[in-house]
Amino acid sequence: MSFKFNFDLPADEDEVVQTNNAGSSSPVTAEPASASRLPAAAHTLDDLISQLPPHIAYSTLELPISSSRTISIPRRELFDVKMQLMAEDNMAANNSTVSSSDRFTAAFADEDIRTNTYEGGLKSWECSSDLVKQLAEDDAVWKPHCRRILELGCGTALPTCYLLQTLLASPLQPLSHGVHLTLADYNLDVLRLVTLPNLLLAYIHATAYAPPPSEQQDEAGGEQVERQSGDRSGEPNETEISISPHLITSFIGALAARNITISFLSGSWSADMISLIHGAGQPARTEPNTNPASTMTTLLLASETIYSPSSIAQFAAMVEGTLDPVGGRGFIAAKDVYFGVGGSVADFIALMQERGWRWEVVREEKRGVGVGRVVGVVSKS
Repeated sequence: MSFKFNFDLPADEDEVVQTNNAGSSSPVTAEPASASRLPAAAHTLDDLISQLPPHIAYSTLELPISSSRTISIPRRELFDVKMQLMAEDNMAANNSTVSSSDRFTAAFADEDIRTNTYEGGLKSWECSSDLVKQLAEDDAVWKPHCRRILELGCGTALPTCYLLQTLLASPLQPLSHGVHLTLADYNLDVLRLVTLPNLLLAYIHATAYAPPPSEQQDEAGGEQVERQSGDRSGEPNETEISISPHLITSFIGALAARNITISFLSGSWSADMISLIHGAGQPARTEPNTNPASTMTTLLLASETIYSPSSIAQFAAMVEGTLDPVGGRGFIAAKDVYFGVGGSVADFIALMQERGWRWEVVREEKRGVGVGRVVGVVSKS
């Protein structure tokens, strides 16, 4: 199935995307039953670090939390991602080889989502901002569950980036229990192009990282260079940073100093992915946990993951397979209804309640937003 959200933005705009409230005007077409799905696969932090580009252009998203507080989250610019993909495809063409990103690039250029090819992860969707705001407003809710963090359909991973910034900005001391972050997206390209770069930017922002003087001289006056607004008419200033060995070493060292580990998963939501999740810093659950103090519980994060009936069923199975029955919490951000593709919060709630799970609305965006949006918490107890 493929569809395109209709929003009136420039082609290279990287602001948080708002879907058209009237729904999609593009036809919704069914994929053939034989359409292939990506098998689930695990990727280490080192795997993705080795694929980082030499430079990253980024801007900072400002999210107002209250009249006196604003959350700042840097994220890679969409135009910078496009430039990297085009360069990779051109290099493959010059070498008379087929680029692994060719199919991905084609889908991204024409549609916002193409089922079984590209699931929209390169753009920041508005519900992810709602989820960040909720996490920022109620630290007492998520911090007790911060030993294992799982973001499904992570894409640009703004919620996890906020949590990582919070952890890294805390006083420098190892977290006695440790924290493991697992970030899952359908596309490996999304993980390497935006997810990891945004986590790296979260580290830079949280720690006020600065390159050593020798690298500043090599970069002719500084590693971070702010572009003038006149360079790209109509767009905010961007900043570019070099991905140097010193930066990578500092990033890895900061994670180790706070006992934070990170793993990545790509591919379809499936039983295989659930098994990989349990193997990524969290032991498999064979019996219900009746003592939440005796083991780490999972904080599950997701936004814009229930846009169609098929995605609702698959996502519900992932929640059941990964969230601890005792103590686990899943923060789910979504629109009330997704016109043109059939997904809705009501359908997701009904399915989870049939399976014995609870749903509590903790945030609503209703006034002046067209289709309403909610953040809810899924739990068993």
